[in-house]
Amino acid sequence: MARPLAGALAVVGVAVLLRLDVPHVPGGVAGARLGSSPPVRPAKGPCVLRADRLVLRGARFRGVVSVRTGAGSVRALKFTVRSLDAVNLDLTAGRGRAAMRLRARPATTATLKGQGAGGVATLYVRKLTGRVTGLGGSPLPADRTVSVTPDAVPRWLSHPATRTRTITLVTATASQLTQFGGRLSIRGPQLRTTARVPRGA
Repeated sequence: MARPLAGALAVVGVAVLLRLDVPHVPGGVAGARLGSSPPVRPAKGPCVLRADRLVLRGARFRGVVSVRTGAGSVRALKFTVRSLDAVNLDLTAGRGRAAMRLRARPATTATLKGQGAGGVATLYVRKLTGRVTGLGGSPLPADRTVSVTPDAVPRWLSHPATRTRTITLVTATASQLTQFGGRLSIRGPQLRTTARVPRGA
C-alpha cells in the first residue's frame, strides 16, 4: 500500500520542495496535495528528481516561463501532465550537509496524479535529461539522448502542432523541479539526510 509522503516530508523539512496540505484519504492511502499559488521555490537549495523510467502522461509543453524563487526570478520549462510515473524514484532537496534524500522502495513506481477541475499537475523544471523511448506514437528523435533546458528546447517538444501525449524517458533527471496541483503517492519511502555527525560528537 502506498504510504503518506506528505507527513514524512514535513517531519524532516523536505517541504523546501513542496508546500503541503495533507488530506485524509479513505482506505489508508494518502499523498501530498500541492498548493495552487504562483510557483515559488524556497531558497534552501535545488531539488532534483531521478528515476530509472519517467512517464509523463497527457503531457503538454507550455513553453519557457519565469519562475520566482527566494533568490530571484529564473527561467524554467513548464509542463502540464495528467499523471507522472517515476520508477525507482530518487528525490534530493537541498545541497551539501543540508540535503535530504527520499527514495522509493526498489522496483516500485511513485505516481503523481493531477487534481482539480482540469485534472492536471503543473511542473516547472530547469533541466530535463534522459533517453527518449516514447512520444505517444510520434516518431522518436534522431538523437534520443536529450538535455532540455530553457535555452535548448528540441523541436519535437516545442513544435506548435504538438498535441497532448505521453512522453517516456529512461535514466531521467529533472533538475530544480517545482510541482503544483497534484497528489503524489510513493511505496516504501526511505528518507535520510546527507549530513554526517563528526566522530566523537
